[in-house]
Amino acid sequence: MIAAALVALAVLTRAEDVARIEQQRIDAIRGGGQNLARFYSPAYRGITARGQYETIEQIRVLTARPGYARLSDATIEVHDDTAIVTSIEGASDADLELVLRIWTRTSGVWTIATAQATWIGNRAGVALPDGPLPNTPVAAFTPHTPQEESLWLSQETLMRAFAEANPESYETFSTDKSLRMTTSGDAITRDQWLKTIAQRQKSPLPVVDEVRVSVLGDVALVTLRGHETNPTRQSWVYLLEGGRWKLHVRFTTLIRSA
Repeated sequence: MIAAALVALAVLTRAEDVARIEQQRIDAIRGGGQNLARFYSPAYRGITARGQYETIEQIRVLTARPGYARLSDATIEVHDDTAIVTSIEGASDADLELVLRIWTRTSGVWTIATAQATWIGNRAGVALPDGPLPNTPVAAFTPHTPQEESLWLSQETLMRAFAEANPESYETFSTDKSLRMTTSGDAITRDQWLKTIAQRQKSPLPVVDEVRVSVLGDVALVTLRGHETNPTRQSWVYLLEGGRWKLHVRFTTLIRSA
């Protein structure tokens, strides 16, 4: 009982640390953007609300957004030295983004390992999503470590479960509270998604490429590009439960080159 209480207290403390640093990051954006890169890992790679990759070099040259503010409280989940943060941010009701950030702690210092944003609702005056990608063969992803192999097994199983209209398989490889965030910033619960899978027609396995996998303790991430009619970039966040990687959060952003 005492040990469990101590673990809960440690998790709460780490969540408070992340919340404090999140606020410092927002303040830095409002105040000039100077030294904003200190909140990011040197190996950071994110996905912007236009579906484009974002690097630490781009973060270093960001300028101030004086009106920028988080317009709803962030949700923070801490899993040892990794934190999953989701929030709604923007300067106004017409300029809102749904944001995912993955923080990791090394030697007591929290930094952002990766992030993804997607616009909430429709935007006026922006470029349309990119059209279909070239119909050329896509090489299958090859895992290089046992951890990657285990993670990719879950990824393939989930994609196949959707293609084969198999809700039971999807349920096995997802957490009870898993969410799918749409390209419009809406949340789909697991129960809702299982019903969607059960009612759909079978289809070919989705075509994906640009696959990258990261294992961060009991949290893992798969990022990829989906070859839909309107291509997307996606982040699939997994938790290790009972020796199996289970999908916990999935973010999807339409790709706009312009």
